[in-house]
This record gives sequence, C-alpha cells and structure tokens, in this order.
Amino acid sequence: MNGEGSSAPRSGDRLSSGAGGALSGAEVVLLRTPGRAGPMAAELRARGARVQLLPLIDFQLPEDTAPVSSGLLDLGAGGFDWIIFTSATTVQALKHFASATGTPLSALVAGTRVAAVGAATGRALAAAGIDVSFMPGADQSARGLAASWPDAGSGRIFLPQADIADPFLRNALSSAGWKVTAVAAYETVDYPAAVPLVREEPAEEPVLTPADYRAFAAGSRQGNPIHAVVVTSPSTARRFVRDCLVPGTALLAAIGDPTTQALGRLGHPPAATAASPTPDGMADAVEAALAAHQNSRSTETEGRTHP
Repeated sequence: MNGEGSSAPRSGDRLSSGAGGALSGAEVVLLRTPGRAGPMAAELRARGARVQLLPLIDFQLPEDTAPVSSGLLDLGAGGFDWIIFTSATTVQALKHFASATGTPLSALVAGTRVAAVGAATGRALAAAGIDVSFMPGADQSARGLAASWPDAGSGRIFLPQADIADPFLRNALSSAGWKVTAVAAYETVDYPAAVPLVREEPAEEPVLTPADYRAFAAGSRQGNPIHAVVVTSPSTARRFVRDCLVPGTALLAAIGDPTTQALGRLGHPPAATAASPTPDGMADAVEAALAAHQNSRSTETEGRTHP
C-alpha cells in the first residue's frame, strides 16, 4: 500500500470472492466515457466486478486548425518520413481533418512509415485501413516508443498530439537528429465537450457525475465500499483528484507509468499500475491492488491478535 495517497478502503471493508471471478463482489469505477470504456469494462465484468463509469475528460477540435491542416497537406505530398500516432483519439482527429480535404487518411499516409504508441492505437489505425510500421513492445507509452525507436537515421517526423501532450517525445526525437513537426490535433477538456470530437450514442446505462461519485464515496463509509477506481490518463488523474477524490474510500489503479507519476505529483500515488495499458493488464492491476490491501488488513488483524 502507498499510504494516504492510495485511498485504501477502511479496515471494516471486505472484498467478497466467489464463482463469479477473481473480482467477484468488487465495486470498480472506470474513468472513461461509455464509447471508450467497452473492452476494459467488459474484462472487469468478466472477472466478476460491478463496474460503473465516471467520464471526466472529453476531446474537441483545436481552436487553431491551421497547423494540423497544413501538416496533413505536407504529409499527403510525401513531405514526412514518419508519422507517429500516440492515441486512438489522434486517429479520430486526423480522420476528421482528412475528410475536409476530400482524401481518406489512409491515402494521405500512403508512402509514409507509421508508428503507433500501443495496441489500441494500432487497432484504430487498422480500422482506418492504415498499416503500422512500428509499435513499441512492453512499454507502450511515448517513453517506450522513444527508447525503442527503430530508425537511426534522420529526416522529418509528423507528430499530431493532444494540446496538453508532454513534450518528451518531441524533444527526445529532436535530440536524436530528427526534424519533428508537432501539432495540436485535438484539445482535452472537461467532460462533456460542447462539441465533442466523436459523438457517442446515448449510454445504455447511467454514468456517474463527479457529484454522484462523491455521494457514492461518502456512502462507502457506511459499508458500501468503492473497492477500486481505474485512472486512465494523467489528465483524468488531475480532474479526479480535483473534483472527485474522497480520501479513505477506494484504491486507485493507474493505467501506466505517466498516470502513476501524475497521481504521485498530486499526492495520491496509486495502489497498483498496469503492466500494459490493455483490458487484461488493467484488470490484473485491480486484482493485485485489492489482494495487497486484503493481505495488509490480514497482517494488521494478526498483529492485534498476536502481539
């Protein structure tokens, strides 16, 4: 456990187990919109968890669209050696901008090597008819991509990202001799965006608001614990701590090292970090966090019983 920052359930809480799966009886709050939560929520539920959604961030087009539009025209003219996609949201944003040119994104990218930061981004590219030339292995993050970059040459890289993207990747590749054109392809805003980048179908089930969550968390003090909260990005971490966190009511599980670092800077380090940013990896992290908590409670109980 990581102390106060891990927001551990109180000592009277118990995680039930049973035939329904390793997370049977666990309450898990997933910080994603219904449209993006599907695979991860399904995996948690398959393991027996009761999952509720709490969307905190959303995406919209940047206020200044000229840089990304200009970059796409340059891309279509063969002006870049590589294009890097750091998220599935980037793929969605560039598809929008490509449609405005009348040319599919797959055609604009043709002839340019494509890097994807992880499996989810790779799937979004495959759905858009785009082949991926490079994807990092175990560390599917910007740092993992930079550390395992396959090309020792130099040239031009197109790097469309979120407006709040960490400059690490751009700086690392620039230091290696590449000319990196980094542009804001979309903006990250509090949920819901006034004009969202992707319009989702109405949710089939209710989603929590920050006020709902705080009431739910307060209720956990009366015997209905939120066993785990799945924190899915640094920006989600910031808003969760700002608007939702009720210390002492839930474990925090982070999707990867950048999110773990963000939570640590906010004074609430997570109880567990996923080894990979996948549904399986995240569910494994929730299991590990809950198991560690139960073991710590058992040790405390034994210490009181056998001084």
